[in-house]
Amino acid sequence: MNRTITPEETEELFKLCEKYGAFFYDVQIELVDHLASLIEEQWKKDPEISFQQGLKNAVSSFGKSNFTKVAREKEKEINRKYNLLLWSYFIEFYKWPKLLITLVFTLGLLLLFQMTNHTKTILLIFSGLVLFGFVFYVIRIFPKFKIKGKSGELFLLGSTQSQIMSIGVILLQIPILTNNIFEWNEIESINNVFVLAVISFMIVFFSIMLYANLFFLQKKIKEHFKEQFPEFAK
Repeated sequence: MNRTITPEETEELFKLCEKYGAFFYDVQIELVDHLASLIEEQWKKDPEISFQQGLKNAVSSFGKSNFTKVAREKEKEINRKYNLLLWSYFIEFYKWPKLLITLVFTLGLLLLFQMTNHTKTILLIFSGLVLFGFVFYVIRIFPKFKIKGKSGELFLLGSTQSQIMSIGVILLQIPILTNNIFEWNEIESINNVFVLAVISFMIVFFSIMLYANLFFLQKKIKEHFKEQFPEFAK
């Protein structure tokens, strides 16, 4: 029977990964699996090799690249995988009927702008609702999506969540900037249909993207997390 890594030895491998800068648990798992495989390959040839010697040989097998560099490369690799995953989720989200919804709401908002003749007021109300909604989201809703380890483990997937939140914060600047433009030019209303159409489209598209970032993508990431790490699922 081939000798295999024990739970105690596995724990030591995790500590080694953290010592050399691999702080994210999902990155540590990849490195631990790789190290364990290298050690067990040695045991197939010589079962008498100690764990410590096998570990030393495994780390040395990285060649001129030290362990820290290998950990960084693995982190970049997993981050690329997560980015591709996000793009696949985004493509899944923004397809029919989202395209039709964008068009219908754009036309509806354009008509509202033309009927009320209060472009600035509508934008101020919209900005206020968005800002209030975002604060409510951060306090009450996002904690339900947030990825957390039971013992304080950090996940690179959780870092991806933070990046998505950052995009949401950037998107929030759009209505604020638009209102500032109105203030700077002392404009209350716009009568140019083309300009109103562009503003209407930007507001609708912005709203859909904000929803995608704060709800759809966060939900999909949490589902992926539960599939990959069921022991941490809540």
